[in-house]
Amino acid sequence: MIHAIKGKLTQIIEQSAYIENNGMIYEILLPSGLAERLKSNSGIGKEIEFKTIYFIEAGDRKSNHYPKLVGFLDAVDREFFSLFTQVPGLGVKKALKSLVLPIKEIATAIEMKDSSALNKLPGVGGRLAEKIIAELHGKASKFALSKTDEPLAVIPTQKAMEPLEAEAVEVLIQLQYKQEEAEKMIARAVENNPKISKVEDLISIVFRNEMTG
Repeated sequence: MIHAIKGKLTQIIEQSAYIENNGMIYEILLPSGLAERLKSNSGIGKEIEFKTIYFIEAGDRKSNHYPKLVGFLDAVDREFFSLFTQVPGLGVKKALKSLVLPIKEIATAIEMKDSSALNKLPGVGGRLAEKIIAELHGKASKFALSKTDEPLAVIPTQKAMEPLEAEAVEVLIQLQYKQEEAEKMIARAVENNPKISKVEDLISIVFRNEMTG
């Protein structure tokens, strides 16, 4: 079990933070709001510690499983998330996207059996809201007392980047392009070639675009 990771924050791509520790680079999934705050506060290149949860993500095939880490700056946030994801049907990635209300408001809704408040969370419909209350009622009162008013996730203001595009952006960043510059280059390539399905082909199109101006 990896309880926490401390090291230098080297970059943030989408909702993944990359931490360098003793020559090794760890990828840690973050709630979108936390990722945005670290970017805007110039956290890149600084020493940081994430309180982590280790989980196994199933791949496209039943035999493929991948170890992953999700991270938080506060141990209470990690504890709540660990409790929250005990609800069947509320996986780690869905839960990360759903935290658009402060934890104390989500916990209060659970303890007050307020399913309408939980329905406001992205990816949480009426049936899942009722399941969250059934599973966690009586267990979330501690978190309802939190004084933190800032939500861990933000509602996306634009269409989320597809995995193929995000991977291509990461390739360009590794080649020393800036995040914004790489995103624009990939967006242009995808706009003119919407049926592209491989990262290698997408990078080749970016190359041709750069050569032709």
